[in-house]
Amino acid sequence: MWRLQGKLTTNGFEFLNWDPVSRNWIAMAFFAGMTAGLIAAYAFHGYGRGASPTFTDFWLAITIGPLFEELVFRGYLFWAIGTLLQRLAPSLSPLTTIWVATLFSLAHAPKPGITDTQLAAIFATGLLYGLLRQRSGSTLPPVIAHMVFNAVIYMAAVFF
Repeated sequence: MWRLQGKLTTNGFEFLNWDPVSRNWIAMAFFAGMTAGLIAAYAFHGYGRGASPTFTDFWLAITIGPLFEELVFRGYLFWAIGTLLQRLAPSLSPLTTIWVATLFSLAHAPKPGITDTQLAAIFATGLLYGLLRQRSGSTLPPVIAHMVFNAVIYMAAVFF
């Protein structure tokens, strides 16, 4: 609704690419996030588990965290790096997804106790979110996939 009122097309918000998408893209993002979450939950089952997350941790991890991260990484950075690569070396602009996924995983590196294997998994999900962003032309599918992914891995950590 804000987009119709012009709120997300001015003041720098136009670079977020928060554009409407079809129901097919929403469904694809949901299932991509769920599939990636189930794979990660299986691969990391019992992997260095500590205390169960609090409700606040869980809520932030499936709402504000993914929204903020995707607006920064698949919104602004995806646009900026894609534009820069297009200007400097047009043949390299398809590498935008890889560059942004690399920055996404490096942003998670300072987290205490994170392993190289976990960083590789974060890089892989960054590629998934980037692919959704690149193919759909919108930041909305990566946000949905990221929220679902986090919900699945947090639920798996608590219940399994």
